[in-house]
Amino acid sequence: MIKSIQLSKFNGNPCENLYGDICYITKDKFEDVINLYNRVNSTMDNKSWLKSRDASYLEGVLDNGGFIVGCYIEGTLVASALCEAPQGEYKDMLFEMGMDKFQIENTYISGFVMVDPFYRGNALHRTLLETRIEVSSSKGIKNIVTVVNSENVYSLKTILSLGFENKLAKENKDGIIRYVLYKNLDAVTPKSIEFTA
Repeated sequence: MIKSIQLSKFNGNPCENLYGDICYITKDKFEDVINLYNRVNSTMDNKSWLKSRDASYLEGVLDNGGFIVGCYIEGTLVASALCEAPQGEYKDMLFEMGMDKFQIENTYISGFVMVDPFYRGNALHRTLLETRIEVSSSKGIKNIVTVVNSENVYSLKTILSLGFENKLAKENKDGIIRYVLYKNLDAVTPKSIEFTA
């Protein structure tokens, strides 16, 4: 477990005594991530905001030096996100931003953020992004980059509030504008992170 948090809402209503554990997602918990995706995706009006990732993709994230974090409440995963080594189109975006090979090797791509609809309003997106920043810094990573749909104003507001800068606007094959946001981690003081699952 990385840390425990107190939540204040369930299904949009105030509540008390609701606690969650922020922890690392290991390979034996990938089914929890897939189940969370299915719950989130079933309630989304705009399905283009979140693309599916299967167990082999998640395994690749971990095998290539990345990590996945999530929030569990009473054994149920209610929020998750990941940081991964840049590959494919993400790596191309970093080159387009002017990064060199060394900078790219010291960068994580942060994304695949999901919050169960019953637990929205508890700042879980922010908590998981703060956690990803802290963990990335503790691993010696110097930069973190995330990509967000330009219409996703709630995520965009959270990301910008944590010091990210909008570096690029990219149109994908579906005609959707996505912002590429960047944060340098040199000024982030690594916190003591407990690395247990």
